[in-house]
Amino acid sequence: MEESWEREHSRKRKAGLGFQQGGTDQAEEAARHYNKLHDRHRSLTGGSDILTLRNLHNWIKSVLIARHMRSGASVLDLACGKGGDMLKFKVGGCARYVGVDIAIESVRDAVGRYNGAHGRQPMPFEAFFYAADFADAALAAALPTGLLFHLVSCQFALHYSFSSEERAAALLANVSSRLLPGAPSASAPRLILDASPTRAPPPRGIFLGTTADANVLVRRLRASEGLSFGNPHYRAVFPPEAASKAFPPSQPFGHSYRFTLQEAVDDCREFLVPMGTLRALAASHGRGQ
Repeated sequence: MEESWEREHSRKRKAGLGFQQGGTDQAEEAARHYNKLHDRHRSLTGGSDILTLRNLHNWIKSVLIARHMRSGASVLDLACGKGGDMLKFKVGGCARYVGVDIAIESVRDAVGRYNGAHGRQPMPFEAFFYAADFADAALAAALPTGLLFHLVSCQFALHYSFSSEERAAALLANVSSRLLPGAPSASAPRLILDASPTRAPPPRGIFLGTTADANVLVRRLRASEGLSFGNPHYRAVFPPEAASKAFPPSQPFGHSYRFTLQEAVDDCREFLVPMGTLRALAASHGRGQ
């Protein structure tokens, strides 16, 4: 298996792009959304109105990755986007990287970033990229059999899998089947701040995930007069079927809202992620904490 990976990597390093497959309506909607935003984001500069928020998000990811990344580790980056976290993994000593994202234009940007486009330094680790739905069971068969990772990361994207129990379970199955065996999940609704470095990669795999706090979203919805809330920079709009503003614990999946974030997200459908449900699913796949 190692030889097969090396041959594939050496043959395609500059191409860097794997398969593309269709997905559910929700996945295809997300793909269309982020592909549409592709050209718009190329023109953004340091004058961005949400620069502080972007910096906060990058800080959160940097802390999590620094806490759990080890030199020599292999990384599976689900919803990798344009590869913006590769530098964080590089700083942590990444040796092998696989990026997966539903939006093919974002994946092409990630390939360019890896190869040193736009004056950047090429990444020093070996890498491969897939345009695919990270919450589709078919992803497991697309990656080389037996290829395991020290760290699987899914940053600010878990909510796209909670359109249904099947998709959420597929995400956790994709994570669990690709982690080195034995470690608990590191996904948590809090920050982990003790980012002390070590020299060797961890002997067992770790899953890092971040997503919006469903409790905060529901609390703000209930505090609003209608079905939307926000400010000049963001807006969340819930559908008419959420008029009761009740979300029974017995029905944790499929609770959607339309989310807009200035310069970043344009009226895209997202889903509430009850943390208890996420933990239970992780536990059912041997990754609970």
